[in-house]
Amino acid sequence: MPTETGYVLGHDDPEVERLLLQGRLYRAHTEQALRLAGLEPGMRVLDVGCGPGDVSITAAHLVGPTGAVTAVDAQAAILDVAALRAAERRLSTITFRHARIEDLGAAEPYDAVIGRLLLMHLPDPVAALRHLTGLVRPGGVVTFQDFQVSAATSVPELPLFTRVRDLIVRSFRGAGANTEMGTTMHELFRRAGLPAPRLIMGGYLGPLSDPDVMAFVMGVWRVLLPVAAQLGLDLDDTVTDLAALPGRLRAEPGAENAIAILPPLVTAWARRPG
Repeated sequence: MPTETGYVLGHDDPEVERLLLQGRLYRAHTEQALRLAGLEPGMRVLDVGCGPGDVSITAAHLVGPTGAVTAVDAQAAILDVAALRAAERRLSTITFRHARIEDLGAAEPYDAVIGRLLLMHLPDPVAALRHLTGLVRPGGVVTFQDFQVSAATSVPELPLFTRVRDLIVRSFRGAGANTEMGTTMHELFRRAGLPAPRLIMGGYLGPLSDPDVMAFVMGVWRVLLPVAAQLGLDLDDTVTDLAALPGRLRAEPGAENAIAILPPLVTAWARRPG
């Protein structure tokens, strides 16, 4: 069920590994989206819910040595991972801060606020977005990215893959997450007092033989399986035997030539009204 911060997946070591994989799979879309949203050299950027630092690192490259990134997360342990990764890349322009969204303030307004896979986990994303927008200067960039979890699929559609997808969706929803936040953000921005945002979508797809595809699916399901059990969802050995599940997914009729489409990542961006 939801943690105090609202993030159902936690930050145990296997989950950190999954987050690192996720960051790699969606990195190209994130960089392209941040460019389109308006990040440029010299900007001061606030990255909220930074996790292991992928978005912060990407933003730091975009704003360059004359810019700065403040990376914030409510989980102190994950910040250690993010800081180490930034240090390995010799990115001294990123500052890491342990804080909750409602406690954030700014002595000087930021040029942009960004976040990936944050809003879907928040109990009141409108209030959070309104607060974060208040930390940005008039005309500054507000941009967030979130999944459309139910849009993950396989082509052709494979019954077991679809069942696991549906269990993941129901587990997320049962834990309080908005699995359709990707296509909800246009409404969310307007409710928070922003103009209607521009939107783009990106993602990752590949055959079930792609180890990254299987690692992503299994990584999410492994963490959500206890949530599914607590919710009383329809489970049996077909989906609970995690050691056997990858083989079963690959052995489905038609799976040999199937393509798995991981959850599309939707990016929304707008400028704070002056």
